[in-house]
Amino acid sequence: MRKIQAELYSILEEPEKSTIGFYVNTFIYVLIVISILSLMLSTVDSFHEKYGDMITTTRNIIMPIFIIEYILRLYASGIKPKYRGIQGKIKYIFSVYALIDLVAIFPYILANSGIDSAFVRSLRLLRIFRLFRVKKYALFIKQIKTITARLKEEFMVLLFYTFILLIVLSFAIFEIEHNAQPDVFSNVFQTMWWAVATLTTVGYGDMYPVTVAGKVITAIITIVGIAFVAIPGGMFASEFMNEINKQKREDANANQSMCPRCSANNIELWKNDDFSVAEKTFNKIYHCQSCHLTWLNK
Repeated sequence: MRKIQAELYSILEEPEKSTIGFYVNTFIYVLIVISILSLMLSTVDSFHEKYGDMITTTRNIIMPIFIIEYILRLYASGIKPKYRGIQGKIKYIFSVYALIDLVAIFPYILANSGIDSAFVRSLRLLRIFRLFRVKKYALFIKQIKTITARLKEEFMVLLFYTFILLIVLSFAIFEIEHNAQPDVFSNVFQTMWWAVATLTTVGYGDMYPVTVAGKVITAIITIVGIAFVAIPGGMFASEFMNEINKQKREDANANQSMCPRCSANNIELWKNDDFSVAEKTFNKIYHCQSCHLTWLNK
C-alpha cells in the first residue's frame, strides 16, 4: 500500500521526477484549459445554441476525471505522516492546493445533485485556479508571498496615509462641489469614489469638479497620486528583482554541486596558486572526484 501511495504521490505531486508524472500532469493541465474554454464559449449565446450538447458532453467527461484525480491525491497524501489518519486527511482537505481542487469540482457536484443556481454556476470559473499547481507558477506565488511579508509594514503605513488622504479629500471636495453639483457630489461616501479614481489617476469621468477650487485640488491630487502609485510599485519591483536574483544564485549553486558528466555530487572547489588575483576572484574551478572532470564557472 505504501508503495502504491508513494508512486501516486510522485506522479501527481512531483511530476518533475518521472516521465509518467510529467505526461499525467500535462494531460490534467490540458483538460483544465479545455474546461475553461468550454465554460467561456457557453456564455456566447449563438455558440451555446449550436454546440450546447457538445459543451455538456465535454464537461461530463472532464469533471469526473478531476474528481478521480482529487480522490487519488487525497489517497496519495497519506505517504506524508502529517496527512495520515482521519485528522491528517482533514488537514490535507483544508490545505491550499486541495481547497483549489475541491472548489474546482464542487459546483459540478452541486449541479448534479439538483442544486443549480447562478451563484453555483459562477463558481465554475474558480477552476482556473487549478493552474496554480504548475510548479513554475507555484514558485512565483511563493516569491510574491515572501515579498509581501517582507514589505508588510511599509505597505500598511502607506495604506494608512492613503486612507487618511482619501477621507480629507472627500470632505474637502464635497464642501466645495456640493452646492454646484448636488446630484453628483451628493454625500461624502459618493465623493470617496471620485477621490479613489483621482488619486489612482484612473479618472473615469463620471464625477468631476466644475468649480475653480475643485479643479485646482484635483490637479494637485492627480500629480500626488502618481507618486502614491509609483512608490509601492517601485518597492515591489525592487524586492521582486532581488528575489529573482537570489533564486538564480541558488539554482547556480545547485548546478555547481553536480557534475555535468556523471551527475555525482562529490564536487570540490579546485584551488591553484598559479592563477592570477583576477582569476581567483571572478572564476571558480570545480573538480569531480568521481569521474575527475574539471570545469570552469564564471
